[in-house]
Amino acid sequence: MRFLLLLICSSTHIVSVAAQAKGKVILRGGENPCEGHVEIYYNNTAGHVGDKHWDGNTEKVVCRTTQCGVPVPGATKNVQRLENRTVWLNELRCSGNEDSLWDCPGYPAPGVSVYQKPTVKMIKCSGQIKISLEPHECHGVAKYSVSATHSGYFCKDNWGPKDTQTAELLCRSVGCGGLKEIPRARWVDMSNYERSEKMGVDCAGIDSVTNLWLCAGKPNQCRDPVVVTCEGHERLQLLGSPTNVCSGQLQQKKTKWEAVKNNINITDRLCTEVNCGTVKNYTYVDQNLHLTCTDTVKVVLMDGRRESPCFGRVHVNKNGLNQPVCGAGWTAENSHMVCKELRCGKLIEWTNKAPVGPGVMDDVNCSGNESSLWHCKARHGPQLTCQQTPHVICSGSVEFRLADGPGKCAGRLDVLHGGEWKRVAKSKWNEKYSDNICQRLNCGKTTGENHPERFFQGSGNFVSIACDRNQPDISECVKSEQNTLNVEAVGITCENHEVVFLKGSESCSGAVGIWQNNNTFWLSGSNETWNSEAAETLCQQMHCGRLTKFSSRPSAGDISDMTFRAYRCSGNQSSLFDCDKVELPDHNENIAQVECSGKINVSLSEGCWGKVRIIAEGKSEGVCSDSWTEEMSKTLCQETSCGEAVFKARKLPTREVVTFKSLHTVGNNSNLRESTFVKTEKRETCVPAYVICGGRENIRFRPSRDKCSGVVEAFYEGDWLPMSTNAAIRFGADYDFCEHQKCGKSENPPTRLGLPHDGEAITAIDCSGDGSKDAFKVCSISLTRNSNLGVQQCSDWSEMVLEEDGCKGEVAVYSQAGRMLVSSEGWTETEGNRLCKDLQCGKFKTKREVSGDDSFWNKTFKCPNDGKAESIWDCETETPPSLQRKKLFIECQDRSKVSLSGYCSGQVRINSSPVCNKNWDIDYSNRVCQELNCGNAFDHSDLPGAKSRLYVSCDQHHHVLGQCHRDEGKCQSSVSVSCYKNITFQTTEKCGGQVQVNYGRNWKNVCVDKNTLKNSKLLNSLCKEMNCEYNTNARLEKINEGIYLECPTDYNDIKYCVKAQPCGGQTHGLIIECAGFENTEPVMEKSDITVPLIVGIGTSLLVLILIPVFVRFWMVRRARKKALTKMLPDREADQDSESYDEIGQPEEKALKCESIFAEAAVIKEGDVQSSSSLEYDDVDKAPEAQPLTSQGSKGSQNVADQSDDGEMPEVDDLHPTEDGPANMQTTVEVHNEPKATAENSTGPPEDEDYLVPDQDG
Repeated sequence: MRFLLLLICSSTHIVSVAAQAKGKVILRGGENPCEGHVEIYYNNTAGHVGDKHWDGNTEKVVCRTTQCGVPVPGATKNVQRLENRTVWLNELRCSGNEDSLWDCPGYPAPGVSVYQKPTVKMIKCSGQIKISLEPHECHGVAKYSVSATHSGYFCKDNWGPKDTQTAELLCRSVGCGGLKEIPRARWVDMSNYERSEKMGVDCAGIDSVTNLWLCAGKPNQCRDPVVVTCEGHERLQLLGSPTNVCSGQLQQKKTKWEAVKNNINITDRLCTEVNCGTVKNYTYVDQNLHLTCTDTVKVVLMDGRRESPCFGRVHVNKNGLNQPVCGAGWTAENSHMVCKELRCGKLIEWTNKAPVGPGVMDDVNCSGNESSLWHCKARHGPQLTCQQTPHVICSGSVEFRLADGPGKCAGRLDVLHGGEWKRVAKSKWNEKYSDNICQRLNCGKTTGENHPERFFQGSGNFVSIACDRNQPDISECVKSEQNTLNVEAVGITCENHEVVFLKGSESCSGAVGIWQNNNTFWLSGSNETWNSEAAETLCQQMHCGRLTKFSSRPSAGDISDMTFRAYRCSGNQSSLFDCDKVELPDHNENIAQVECSGKINVSLSEGCWGKVRIIAEGKSEGVCSDSWTEEMSKTLCQETSCGEAVFKARKLPTREVVTFKSLHTVGNNSNLRESTFVKTEKRETCVPAYVICGGRENIRFRPSRDKCSGVVEAFYEGDWLPMSTNAAIRFGADYDFCEHQKCGKSENPPTRLGLPHDGEAITAIDCSGDGSKDAFKVCSISLTRNSNLGVQQCSDWSEMVLEEDGCKGEVAVYSQAGRMLVSSEGWTETEGNRLCKDLQCGKFKTKREVSGDDSFWNKTFKCPNDGKAESIWDCETETPPSLQRKKLFIECQDRSKVSLSGYCSGQVRINSSPVCNKNWDIDYSNRVCQELNCGNAFDHSDLPGAKSRLYVSCDQHHHVLGQCHRDEGKCQSSVSVSCYKNITFQTTEKCGGQVQVNYGRNWKNVCVDKNTLKNSKLLNSLCKEMNCEYNTNARLEKINEGIYLECPTDYNDIKYCVKAQPCGGQTHGLIIECAGFENTEPVMEKSDITVPLIVGIGTSLLVLILIPVFVRFWMVRRARKKALTKMLPDREADQDSESYDEIGQPEEKALKCESIFAEAAVIKEGDVQSSSSLEYDDVDKAPEAQPLTSQGSKGSQNVADQSDDGEMPEVDDLHPTEDGPANMQTTVEVHNEPKATAENSTGPPEDEDYLVPDQDG
């Protein structure tokens, strides 16, 4: 009886734990909580329910579980599921009477049945749920009604930490904004609540609750209802001048701030709610209420005791008295609010400082859209205790200067920050900021040579300047610098730099301009200064040959907007700037114009790549790379229309004779032909400049079966080179390869591998540059050989599949947006043939139209008449389908037949072609096994001797192997798969013996852990696998190798308990005996030796006589030990480390089942024992190695069973308990001993208490 109670309590505990793991069932994705796909929770994790064996009975159970009535006929359809969610249940076979899907049979275990179909069922139940508040629309008790047939109230008893989230959901679901507060229940009328139906609410563990009904439990009786007060329209503010935030337009907060119209009662409550006293006066402007309250309030910043415009401690001046704002919970958003309100630019930084007195506001929380800090959510009071006060610095307080230098355009850079002049740390300075400073100080542009050591370093604190793209004003980039040890200050030198250029349609003719200090000056065309000498000097300076013509032209437009310069040349100068600069003539309305004999152009020797060539004075010459810059390369690629990027060359040219040392451009955007060129003084050699132009137009998708997916190629030094696996393309933060291809955004890493490639392939194109938007890029390209080609997939990828088996089914398009069906509109045999060919399914066979209201692809298909469509996507048009659209079902002539060489195991083949093992994984194996109705995949392996040329690459939405991408290529081995349905069990003897398993290869012993002997469900299942009904006995035996068997309590199919892993150190072989077990031990031969037989019989009689004596002695000793255990600590029995393990120390016991566990360890001697419950102590103690039974028991059958085959029992496990060594559970191992012949073995006496096996009693 004790053993029975022990078993019952153990089973109850296991069932209780399993039941807790099986969670709530809801409907998700519909227009109401009684419509959608099934979302089911297991171990507090949401998952899906697969639709294998789905029928109307399944839907009945779903609607019953969700308290939504009954299924609506004809409303069921397929919807795409979330691929990253587990399918907890599949293969359900519901009868329709179950209370929950968890009660339906069929599924092997939660999350075990592999479900790779991209869709699940969406159903609609008859229930119509309405949730409201009473007595007011946005305030009151939460009420529900179901299909207008019955109603009730939600109760809040036992609400957890998420009760405010539930209340927030309630407010928003009734259209009242967010939650304002949870008032006391007695604030509302509860008369109807007391006599109405009530239902509990618990949203804990449910993801993204969209309707309170998802959290509803069973109807019950409770005390407190759910009562909420929602935001509604109650929050107010005044929008006016920062000088008085208590006067202005009255606004109320709904979804946004809106003006209050003239349909409101004017009471002092309006000013009180905005903490501005009482109403002083009001008026209406365009029917909007403008209110002035009695208080005068403004936000100010204080630097010490004086107000500071844009930095300082945050204060509020209320009625002429400045009081600090407390800093508890202060945030950057609050600081932004201050800078914005005071019109001081952007926030630079804020800190909390020591308090300076009692505050007027605390716990401020601004959202950023309030009219003033005063109107943010906060605690208001005249004498609040402040722990700290916020200090804010806005960009409007920042100023720059160049100090301690020779003039205002050179010196050490200082910044006025927080009212103090501070130095700028060079360690974080970026030279690109120097131009900004020079321009800010009207000093033109930097020379690029900054030497801060030339300037006095000064004293004072440091700041750092680091801007991002969201900070166009450098004054917003200033931050305090904490680490000032060995910090050097930034120094800047700004210098006016002059360059002459010709502005015209040709490189060596046009108007003469001068660029200086980022300004353009025009050379005066006055006859007093512009003459042939000056024009000749200019042509020579520009390397434009001889003077052809000079003139002047009137300036266009208002000459007051133009600046002129004048030079007087004698003809001996080599540069216009060597001539004398003179005052402008009195009448200066013309611009100098010149035309020279030569032409200048800059190009590349191979068109868009090669050596830089300068065509000047009739010759094409090179320019040294030493002086050539990346900016020049960018400009040249742009001018030659060769792309917007520069690729770094693989092999630079060697040294050679060049003509030009350098060139100097005009500004940042000028044409290279307008540059000033510097020739070498003699024939000198250098490495010529070498440029490879490229860019977005030089990178493309190789034609593929899918849209916006495939191998990427780049045109590089005359060749189209493919991209290898994991290759990266970087054109800066604003560039996206897929976006440029009009394919959305890039997805990394690539989704699948391409075929091996023996040639040269690109591993990376890095054109990131400085990350500036629209900036020209300088790129580096990395190459490799013998790699796999990568397949890039863009976010706007599209793939067309046939849903049923890869070559037949509804035509669906999968993309980032999900699954959409293709309209049959416009489809002919031409489009069908193109699609079937793309899918490697032969030619088009048939098509038909299917009615449905699913989501459709927003484009139609019509192939061009020229027959040049390389894929079905070349047939895509911009025309959307009509409203009367129907789904397209296509069947191709061929079929992607997937098979295994054996029954649910063997070599994987598609249309009899072996599949390559490259990148094969368990998901692919599961596709095969599920498609062949073989359950899940157990494992897969390589077949090295079987060569294959068929590569398979699957995406997540491919639920059958025939839908996956297939390519031909070299492969050294194919793949073999074994499915769970192929797993079989056997024992070494009929209905008993060593348990073995076979999963498609050979028989292996199973190994288990010691707790398996307690798993009666597993043992009985093993016996049923051998058609032997139930288990009668089981034991463990040491084995050298095997396959692991482990069965959780919620597994229904024992085949899924086999694990594809070898035996561990704590496992044993399993030997079982089932009903119908037949011992096949050989019959022992008779012996003619009689003397040993007589001795054996005598010894047996002696043992039988001594047994009662030892039994009585053992019982007395055991009783004494039991009494001593109450006073003495537990004692550990001697343990053989190779034959048993300690189960565990005694734990604290409860009053019911736990105490039965403790008492079950004690089996009194008077109890009748069966052979299956017999326990053993250490075999080294001869008296304790035999079963101790009182006269009249039948325990000796066990002795006969153990000695019959000459094997001796050995203790496997000892379990110390409170009752000492006598009260221990043991597991017997049997070891082979020399067998005695019949003649020298003595059988037990002919007594009714001792029965010999195979003999009548």
